[in-house]
Amino acid sequence: KIFLWYLKKGVTLTKDNLAKRKWKGSTKCSFCSAEESIQHLFFDCYLARFIWNAVHIAFNIQQPTSISNMQGSWIKSFPFELRNQILMGAAALCWAVWLSRNDVVFERKVPNSYLQVIFRGTYWTRSWAILSKEEERNDLKRFCHKLECIVMEFFSKRGWNFRNRIQAQS
Repeated sequence: KIFLWYLKKGVTLTKDNLAKRKWKGSTKCSFCSAEESIQHLFFDCYLARFIWNAVHIAFNIQQPTSISNMQGSWIKSFPFELRNQILMGAAALCWAVWLSRNDVVFERKVPNSYLQVIFRGTYWTRSWAILSKEEERNDLKRFCHKLECIVMEFFSKRGWNFRNRIQAQS
């Protein structure tokens, strides 16, 4: 909730906000060459667009266009009883993008693949679901599984062999 509040207030330390504080690093997005801002990182970057498109394909829901849209008319377009679950999933995906971006900026790691970011988001959704009622927790787990299956199917249809990759890492 605090992370979403920081995003809404516009104070999350994306590179544009860091530059305002005299940060000397590049203001370019860690995933593409555009200027990094909250809007760009979570909604306009090709990584974010892929993630929101995957959510759209998996659940046939429109993607949010901005933080104010996500916390306003977008979330209000869902039935009241689903809003907490949907917002939790959306927050977890944003959190996964944020953590992946921080890995690149501050730990100098290679950027995560789309699939890794989505799985990181489903990991956080499942972790946070522990705080939900049992029925909501089960729904969240099912939603995570569905999203993971959709993106794995997408990647496998484009030639990525999961079995070989998993066996090579074992």
